[in-house]
Amino acid sequence: SKQCRDENGFKCHLTSDSHLRNMKLFRDNASGIMDDFSSEFENVFVETLRRRHGTQRMNANNVYQEVIMDKNHVHMNSTKWASLSDFVQYLGKKG
Repeated sequence: SKQCRDENGFKCHLTSDSHLRNMKLFRDNASGIMDDFSSEFENVFVETLRRRHGTQRMNANNVYQEVIMDKNHVHMNSTKWASLSDFVQYLGKKG
């Protein structure tokens, strides 16, 4: 967001009431929130892949670029996967 564009803005963001409230909510239910974001990310990714590419083999990064075009997308750093590679490995194991 605009308020985080410089060091002072980021500091102000970290001490804002809304950020502190959200961090408390996260601390109280971190795994549940992370699971929800992970599930939403997975559903959107797989749906984008299925809807736009069918059974065609695709580069995961290309599909990811399509997913993040939506300004309201779930950010990868809000999920349980540290990287797109980790996510793709998870999908491969899941089948």
